[in-house]
Amino acid sequence: MNKNAISAAAAAILLLASCASAPAAPKATKAPAWILETPKPDASYTYFVGSSSDPKGDVSAATGDAAANLIASIMQYIGVKVSVNATAEARASLDSYQADIRQTVTTQSNNRLAGFQVKEKYVEPDKDKKSKRVTVYVLAAYATADLNKEKSRIAALFQEREDAVARPEAEGKALAAAGRHYEAVRKFVEAAAAAGGADIDNADVKLERNVNNARTALASLRFERPAGQPYQALVGRPFPQPFSLRLVAGEGAGAPGVPGAALQVSYQRRQGSRLVSKTESAVTDPSGALSFTPPPPDFVGKAKLTVRLDFQSSLELLDRIPAKFEAYRDSLADELKSKYAELPYEVSSNARNVPTGIALADQDETGAAAGSQTQAGLLDALAKERFVVKGLAVPAGSLAAMDDAAALGAAKAAGLQRVAFGFAKIDSIRKDGANYIASAKAQVKVLEVATGLVLYSAEKGATGFGADEAAARRSAFRELGASSLGKDLLASLP
Repeated sequence: MNKNAISAAAAAILLLASCASAPAAPKATKAPAWILETPKPDASYTYFVGSSSDPKGDVSAATGDAAANLIASIMQYIGVKVSVNATAEARASLDSYQADIRQTVTTQSNNRLAGFQVKEKYVEPDKDKKSKRVTVYVLAAYATADLNKEKSRIAALFQEREDAVARPEAEGKALAAAGRHYEAVRKFVEAAAAAGGADIDNADVKLERNVNNARTALASLRFERPAGQPYQALVGRPFPQPFSLRLVAGEGAGAPGVPGAALQVSYQRRQGSRLVSKTESAVTDPSGALSFTPPPPDFVGKAKLTVRLDFQSSLELLDRIPAKFEAYRDSLADELKSKYAELPYEVSSNARNVPTGIALADQDETGAAAGSQTQAGLLDALAKERFVVKGLAVPAGSLAAMDDAAALGAAKAAGLQRVAFGFAKIDSIRKDGANYIASAKAQVKVLEVATGLVLYSAEKGATGFGADEAAARRSAFRELGASSLGKDLLASLP
């Protein structure tokens, strides 16, 4: 081999070596067709594409945003409408579901959700080579059977708000059609409250419809009260007969009764010097009737027993309706409260027919005897009400000591059946301008002579006015007997 041939071979070897060590030129990657058009569903899968760009060239950030875009596409397919009133369970379930999709996209883990997988990712640099912007595309395949299961599951969770209106409304209509109007009212109120408190389509229409449904059902309910004179009773004695009425649905004498209706029954009781209402719960019997006997009355006078349909739980539901629906809310609440009946009764005392002795001693502010003005005032007050009363002589010391035995002995000797005894004393006296003001208190007890039973025991006070101290004392004693003690005994003695 000559010198020239050797040189040529060496040059060739160097050229080959040079070519082998040089880096390969990058191959241009062609953009996949799916970034322009999402693949159509096939026999097994439904496809979704998500994409997003990052101006700084951060592929990780762009991938995260592409996952959010992909999730939005899946949510659109599922058709979920998330409202501020969605249940906590529904929100938590949806949040967990979306987090699983995001994790699958960003970490390429395909075992978080049944049937969901990332098929391909494509990173596209900006065509303007001076820009760092990148766009990430993600193609996901979701097994259609699994996707539809999730769609049904999530839809069921978010259907609860619609069902909260539709279900009780349907139940209310069924109850009304069956003549069960009392129960229907409750269901329609439940539906109206649900419509007013939920972000659902046509909420105002659904609320108004159910308010009107409730009114219609409510209008058919009425109380039938017995005819005749008001109930009569004696103070301290059981009512001779129970109060009775009937709740019916519809018009006419043959209207059917409403069984099992919750009622609130109110009647009067004494509390100190005034009457207050006491309330008890009751339920209509299978015929729609109520029979109720209050405790023996502890006062004298006219009163009334009120029977009201108990819609308290329904009223509490209405309170949840927003202020923008207050016209509907307040009008229905007023109608619910208007379903009541009043049964008047009168309580009298048999005490006026029982021969009674009165023995009261007066004392001035020092404890000295001061006559019997209190006794005289009480005798006058009871005599005007046609009580059989007479003054009774009992030693002043025994009266001041509230001696039962002395009072009972004097009453037995006089042939009386009851005795009212005690003492009154001036507490204070002062001058007020040209007049004097005296304050007095009395301790009084009424006993049944035959048994010694205490029928009444109280301490009462009164004030009197006069031109001088003596006149003020007399006025205080008289007011104490005629007004304070007289009125209280009239209202209390059985």
